[in-house]
Amino acid sequence: MDPSFPTIPYAKKVDFVEKKSFISIITGRDRPLTANKIKHLQYNINTNILGKSLMLGFSQVASSNKIRKYFQKGAELSGNQIKNFSDHLMNQDLPAPKLMDAHITDSTTSPFSDKLMMYHASLAGNIAIQNFGAALSQMLRHDLAAEFIKLISLIGKFNNDGLNMMIEHGWFEEPYTAPDRKGLSKSSGENQS
Repeated sequence: MDPSFPTIPYAKKVDFVEKKSFISIITGRDRPLTANKIKHLQYNINTNILGKSLMLGFSQVASSNKIRKYFQKGAELSGNQIKNFSDHLMNQDLPAPKLMDAHITDSTTSPFSDKLMMYHASLAGNIAIQNFGAALSQMLRHDLAAEFIKLISLIGKFNNDGLNMMIEHGWFEEPYTAPDRKGLSKSSGENQS
């Protein structure tokens, strides 16, 4: 088994929560992490390790200074999340995964277009928000839930900045939408007159 994956002992019996303080905003943060929380912390650390490496690599090869700075900001956001989530595990004497930064080459020649790299950055940000939502839906500790809520707005702003850059460059394809029934009704009335 990989030593960087947190493990907990198998339960010998089923225990039931007897006090409401289990989910208290004050006392809930002092109790050990549940298996479910460990899973979500680990999963979010792993995806941010990949995201950070991706952003660092992209920042080295982007042709535009503005896009390069955007990728650097993405790497910084991922690094902060990795540290915060890892601290929660290490405070419980659980291991945190290792970074992949050493595997990034020193190349400054891009194998991809800025458009493709921006698309992948957008995709990574959307997946991050989806992961936070999944974790948030199962959090019983208020302090961790508040942390995930804060991250959703931070990553949402990062994604929005990226979408604006893609729109500026003419790289963002408009998603399919439902028909504009009011507009169709107006235009059909104009055609008959």
